[in-house]
Amino acid sequence: MKFDVAYAVNMGINKNVCEDAALLGERIISGENGAIEISTPASICITDGVGGNAGGEKASRYLLEQVKHISTVMSPESLRMELLKINTELVTYAFGHVGQERMATTFTGIFFSDNDVLLAQCGNTRAYVLQGNFLKQITEDQTTYQWLKMTGNKDAAENCNRSEIRGAFGGGTHKYVEHLMVKKIFERGLPRAVLLTSDGIHDSLDLDEIEDIISDDKNASEKVSELVRMAAKKGSQDDCTAVLIEIE
Repeated sequence: MKFDVAYAVNMGINKNVCEDAALLGERIISGENGAIEISTPASICITDGVGGNAGGEKASRYLLEQVKHISTVMSPESLRMELLKINTELVTYAFGHVGQERMATTFTGIFFSDNDVLLAQCGNTRAYVLQGNFLKQITEDQTTYQWLKMTGNKDAAENCNRSEIRGAFGGGTHKYVEHLMVKKIFERGLPRAVLLTSDGIHDSLDLDEIEDIISDDKNASEKVSELVRMAAKKGSQDDCTAVLIEIE
């Protein structure tokens, strides 16, 4: 099976380095826009280096370099074990960089084999599916804000740092990756499209705004570029990543 994949991985305003990156089959992309055709089996993933920890861009790319070598043909349990192993390697790698020992990155990935599709996520990068013209988020942000909302602490949620994450790879420890989610998806059939975004996009655009752009008649490259443009127009100064996998 082949997919058309459009991507936009853009550096934020007044930033010196792009901490976002994307793995598209065998290619790692950062600071680029374009389109590519990918055949299964393949992994399509995005990372967002944690800006509050020095070395976020290194963590982002290191993780994808390791994920690139993971087989797509495995169970959710096996994939989780492989990703946890990579986290251990990332922590070791980070301790070799003075001042960047707590480098960290969020991660969302879709692993297409010939028979199954697996979803893995840790942090607040997101995956959506487009069914008809309706967009649905299929990941849950691993943030303090989301956790407080889920536990009924709505007032605390409204007053917390909404960008504070609870899940990530790295961070100089193994505790953040404990939130790693891996599961099988699309068992009843593939959707029209899959969209991956970093928070530079979805913290500025709501679901309806993203849905309007993705369900438009424009080509895929125009859609991801429009997501970045609109996020910047709405005030986003962060790195912005949008990867659109058109299946039908």
